[in-house]
Amino acid sequence: MGESQKGEIHAILKTWLQRGENVTPHGNTAAKSRPIADVNPANSDDEPCGRFDFDLAEFPLFSLYKNRQAEPTRDPLTYSDTIKGQNGQPITRTWKVYPGAFGFGGATTQLLLYDLLQLYCEQGARGTRIEFGTVRSLLTRRGERHPSAKDYDRVRRDIDILRGYDFHAKNAFYHRERRAYIDMKWRLFGSVFYFKPHPDDTDQELPFGFLEVSPVLQQIARTRGFFSIGFRDELFYSLKPMEQRLAVYLAKKFVSQKLHRRFVEDLIQALPIRTATEIDARKALKSAAQGLLDKQVPIIAGFRFEKSNNGKWLAVFERKQAPRQDRDLYAQAARELAPGLRQQIERIIEAVGSSDDRAWWTQCAKRLGEGAIDRALGLLKEARQSQAIDNPGGLLTWYFQKIAKEQGVSLN
Repeated sequence: MGESQKGEIHAILKTWLQRGENVTPHGNTAAKSRPIADVNPANSDDEPCGRFDFDLAEFPLFSLYKNRQAEPTRDPLTYSDTIKGQNGQPITRTWKVYPGAFGFGGATTQLLLYDLLQLYCEQGARGTRIEFGTVRSLLTRRGERHPSAKDYDRVRRDIDILRGYDFHAKNAFYHRERRAYIDMKWRLFGSVFYFKPHPDDTDQELPFGFLEVSPVLQQIARTRGFFSIGFRDELFYSLKPMEQRLAVYLAKKFVSQKLHRRFVEDLIQALPIRTATEIDARKALKSAAQGLLDKQVPIIAGFRFEKSNNGKWLAVFERKQAPRQDRDLYAQAARELAPGLRQQIERIIEAVGSSDDRAWWTQCAKRLGEGAIDRALGLLKEARQSQAIDNPGGLLTWYFQKIAKEQGVSLN
């Protein structure tokens, strides 16, 4: 791909991610959204909160309700809303999620996506990959201290499910400069790499595993960032799967709305809740909302059903406090460095020949210190003098991990 093509794609993505159109989902009577910076939250807690992506919070991704008698479907999850097009003209936007070879994910896949987004933010949300280290480290960050072999297999399968998802957006947005409506097809993640000490050793891992982030998701992180859901990971992990899904959805809405109203038939498609009847869907929705209230999720104050003028059921959610937004916090973590540490990071980048994974090198430099950096760079230099090194960044990571083990320091 030539530089001019890359520039064109970058410009299109930037327009999409920074778009300010007033999106009005069917049946949503909410007011026009305000920029994040204008939100004045009631909470003043400085503790880091969970994060999620705006679009992924709104559009259906996972099948959280299973009908054991039904055959697995390959039909996409579909969602529609209305955006403003040229001259304010209402245009229907359609979002479809197609499954890959391993089908749609469920509750554990939803949880893994949340974990991966948190990890990406912690690493500065600037690199081309998410350094997860080992599958065990993904499990232990959510409190599973003694995972089983089934737990490991489930995480690997969930990663494959996420890698297989294919998103198709029709009329994703209107490009004013090009005077064109943009259709997009994109994915979340690319390749995944696991490391093991021996070719036949499947029970052990080396802590170098990583997952490649798609160019679109990278651009989302750099341009728009991920919004704060308003509460910490520990509370998120304590929620049931549908409660987690509803909490993320409401967190997005409560960034700018004090009262969120939505036709039930549209909301159950967005989450999604797949039940035999709408009565069952209302019961499931009520149960999830009550779960958030019972567990004192700080963003929600109340929930009720109402009948609209046309006789349709509305779900009404009251905000308790707006999710406090600090979208630049993780970017600042990668930028605001002491001069000496910044110099060490630049030495690393020069040695590996790429600045793509600056956040990872920052994390290594912070935790290991100047002496360890000097030692690892010296080892890399010696290795290059004796043989050709195709992946200097990978070898340097291996040296850092070895030194970290000696020091009793964790880099993950």
